[in-house]
Amino acid sequence: MFNRNMFRAKHIGCLLGLFVCGLAHANMELSNVIVHFEAGDASRQDVEVYNTGSEPLYVEITPSVVLSPGDAQEDRSPIVDPRQAGLLVTPNKLIVPPSSSKVVRLVKLGSTLHERVYRIAARPVVGGIDAQHSGLKILIGYEILAIVYPNSTQSNLEVSREGRTLTVRNTGNTNVLMREGYQCEEPGQDLEQCTPLPGKRVYPGNEWVQQLPHDLPVTYYQSVGTRNFIEQYP
Repeated sequence: MFNRNMFRAKHIGCLLGLFVCGLAHANMELSNVIVHFEAGDASRQDVEVYNTGSEPLYVEITPSVVLSPGDAQEDRSPIVDPRQAGLLVTPNKLIVPPSSSKVVRLVKLGSTLHERVYRIAARPVVGGIDAQHSGLKILIGYEILAIVYPNSTQSNLEVSREGRTLTVRNTGNTNVLMREGYQCEEPGQDLEQCTPLPGKRVYPGNEWVQQLPHDLPVTYYQSVGTRNFIEQYP
């Protein structure tokens, strides 16, 4: 049974439509949009695609390898040979009946000494519209981030600060997600009154520069794979 409290994936786009009077829709939601393949974990993970609408949902699944993730040269290369890419995603097309779900399976092929990053696009495609009943079809696409971590993970952020400029360099071999950052304006200030700061997934070799609003220390929640912790920078 579909759980309405499930995580609602952030959409990457919406488009498409024919309209005159009625509204026809097939709503797509994903059980998970971030998949971690950490050393020692199972090599197979599933993402469920839910159709909460009243019509069949037709979905195309397109996996890509992310090249130079996080920097100015970032690019995507569609997966043609799963063994060479290191990831198998199946199937590449789905038909999900109303109020039902289907599974997209991700299989890690082999191990790696370096972190590998993938994006899997899940895009609805147009089904039929009855010619006698004009309608509007709204299609929203989603994207899955899949990360295969190295056999031996070494997370290392070098963080420096000059005045109100915070510079973060990732010199390790795995990404670090910096999230839910905040900075207080005065010592002892309630957290609710402190200023929230933008987050960033910092990949190996990346540098991130963040301008700060105040002079006090900066606090960030951080994640390396499924491990979470808090760091403060003076």
